[in-house]
Amino acid sequence: MNGITTSKLLTLIRSAQTFEEATVYHRTAPQPVFSELLFDMMQKRGLSPKDMIRATCIDRSYFYHILNGQKSPGRNIVLRIGFCLRATLNEMNHLLLLAGLATLYAKVKRDALLIYAIQKKLTMDQANDLLAEAGEAPLYWKEKDE
Repeated sequence: MNGITTSKLLTLIRSAQTFEEATVYHRTAPQPVFSELLFDMMQKRGLSPKDMIRATCIDRSYFYHILNGQKSPGRNIVLRIGFCLRATLNEMNHLLLLAGLATLYAKVKRDALLIYAIQKKLTMDQANDLLAEAGEAPLYWKEKDE
């Protein structure tokens, strides 16, 4: 049952007669972990931690703590990581969920702008500029000398 799809799992849960039936998968399957998904996505895209640190402008030691599962990143950090990974909307929401954060929600203006940026394959900097132009909180603050 470890390779089960989410839709199949939902079908099993809906048709279960008891709590034990509904959660049988979770007794044997490893729980997904943010740091493992991050590492897998980096590997698939051929990105090293050094590449990610440079692209996201996240402090080196903090990024390694995230990658090792020692720290839980905040929403803007996850979004910055996702943009640098060129994550799809599904991947971005998966990263957010595994970090214990709210997924992007189209009815929230800031989230709608971020969804637009992801769909248009904007860079992290372009997404940040889009947020600033719309008067929304940025993903990160730019240095004054830029």
